[in-house]
Amino acid sequence: MQDAAQELGVTPGAISQRIRAVEERHGLRLFTRSKKGIALTAAGEKLHAEIGAAFSVIEAAHRKHFAKPRNAIRINAAPMFAYSVLVSGLGKFSELHPNIQLSVETENRLADLRSEPVDLAIRHGLGDYPGLVSEWLCSPELFLVCSPDLLTRNGPLETPADCLRYTLLPDATGKDWSLWFRAHCVDDSGARYGTVFKDGFMTLRSAIEGQGLALLSDVYVREHLASGRLVQALDVSWPTQFAYYAVGLPHSFERPPVRALITWLKHELSPDPVRRGCHEFCVSGPARAGFRLD
Repeated sequence: MQDAAQELGVTPGAISQRIRAVEERHGLRLFTRSKKGIALTAAGEKLHAEIGAAFSVIEAAHRKHFAKPRNAIRINAAPMFAYSVLVSGLGKFSELHPNIQLSVETENRLADLRSEPVDLAIRHGLGDYPGLVSEWLCSPELFLVCSPDLLTRNGPLETPADCLRYTLLPDATGKDWSLWFRAHCVDDSGARYGTVFKDGFMTLRSAIEGQGLALLSDVYVREHLASGRLVQALDVSWPTQFAYYAVGLPHSFERPPVRALITWLKHELSPDPVRRGCHEFCVSGPARAGFRLD
């Protein structure tokens, strides 16, 4: 059982489930089970004798033309997430798991996991994907950020209403600032908005270049806050309504390499202990409603 699981890149429990499925399909007990392992019954031997050669031919053709290494993982993620998290962090994962081969594709469209050769997708949403398994990774927060030079030129911010003195960089929906002001009971009728970018990376770049204030996910700005390219202009934040999830077909989540990657992502994206307390307190608050960050 253990050898079969290793060969297929799944858990022993998954092998047991597949054996039961085959037996239920044929209406016969095809295997005997004991402390020494499993073996074919007479019916199983007969079936194997007739179909074994055909499966061997199929397996040989698959290995020749399509098979990928058992420890290979193909990841699909939005460009912003890949740039902010995967590029900077997967080197550490590879050091911990040198035998796991990773490939990352970045597209804003959602990959069709049922028809495309993708093992794991990183999606931002509510985690409800029919027919797929989803596992929570993190719930990012929106930080109010800008370049340090812009803050020096326009003066410090003490209240949310002070943001109206700045050019505001909206997200792709154009609604993030209005919701933010509403949550803080600020009349934003006099707000001045900058360019709307359909890609969050461009909004981030615009903020770094000093073109205005931006509300950006903490996942995206950690590195830039640490380097000083951005500063947190006002110490207010709250979690967004949506979260990041690892999404895949059920059998993908059974593979040990995929489990190792998900475990690492959760650790990499976990908030520090100080912020975790605020995060857990705020996550159910009414200010969450209406936010989405793709």
